[in-house]
Amino acid sequence: MYHDPVQVILEREPRCRNPLLIEGFPGIGLVGNIASQYMIHELKMNYLGAMTSRYFPPLAVLLGGVVNMPVRIYERDDLDLILLTSDIPIHPLASYDMSREIVRWAASIKTREIVCLAGITLMTDQRRVFGAVSHAELLEKLRGVTEIFELGTIAGISGSIMNECRLKGIPAVCLLGETMSDEPDPRSAAATIDALNRIYGLNVSTAKLLERAAEIEMQMQQLAAQVKTSAEEATAKEFPMYG
Repeated sequence: MYHDPVQVILEREPRCRNPLLIEGFPGIGLVGNIASQYMIHELKMNYLGAMTSRYFPPLAVLLGGVVNMPVRIYERDDLDLILLTSDIPIHPLASYDMSREIVRWAASIKTREIVCLAGITLMTDQRRVFGAVSHAELLEKLRGVTEIFELGTIAGISGSIMNECRLKGIPAVCLLGETMSDEPDPRSAAATIDALNRIYGLNVSTAKLLERAAEIEMQMQQLAAQVKTSAEEATAKEFPMYG
């Protein structure tokens, strides 16, 4: 069952018919991670399943005292929304297999569009949101909502997913929240959610996220440190560049 390098393991089949799939993995400013987990809580999304891989560090995530997989999938079928979130960074060696499996599974459930949430480091405190797309005809939906990311690169798993969507012909949008450093930035995550709201009509209030920004910054710093330490200890021999 677990011979494939990356697998989607579901507790039940999705009820969504043509979902919007949003992914939020740790990266610059933990923008995607913070935004995705906040949306799961705020929208009271239902647990659907998880992703597992031999590339992941050996750890379990505790939520309310209950063990959870570090990469999880949630659903709100009345909103036709599926959300993929992660508590662990994805190593570059795993990104290709991860992105292929995510896009393969997204296609199998007839996902209408994929949205990648990530961060971008710029030396301003404006917290703008930049947007990029897999196909030129999608640019119109970003105009007036985000800055168009005209030239540059999208690093990490989000960039790999966008490439895979381009190759497979699946519409995809990447929203990058502006942040000044690698430190957790919930305010940038809130700005990214606001852009999502305007593009897709999700109506997710970011008031609680902004109110708890300082607390979330501290919690995310602690979690990131724990995950990094665990990953370095567990994979130093197999993946000497991990971390």
